[in-house]
Amino acid sequence: MRERLNTSIQSASLILVAAGLAWVVWSNDTTIKDMLTYLIILILVIEALSLYLIGKVYPESHTTFKSGILASLLILFGIKIMAPDFFVPLTIAVFAINFMYNFYTNGKRRQGTFKRKPGAKLKTR
Repeated sequence: MRERLNTSIQSASLILVAAGLAWVVWSNDTTIKDMLTYLIILILVIEALSLYLIGKVYPESHTTFKSGILASLLILFGIKIMAPDFFVPLTIAVFAINFMYNFYTNGKRRQGTFKRKPGAKLKTR
């Protein structure tokens, strides 16, 4: 059940990004940098919720990758202030990587090959 909810959340995030970019195109008062800032906040919330829902079900590599995506989304706020010329291309790149990975994991989940292995915990001496 959590996996289906996760898929719905990921689909909602893709729809939000498309709707936000369409809003920028047809709106004359919103800039792309402002819209990407709002989208980063929404995607941060969505990805954190997704990670909370399926963190114990998917493998540790998935959790690590999603934590990296969350960190890179937070780093984009600093890039917006320090290097504003790089903000738009880097944000689009992070969104693209995130969505491609989401589609990859959803395909692996449907095949049944993307599960956490029960004995794959860190071994201590």
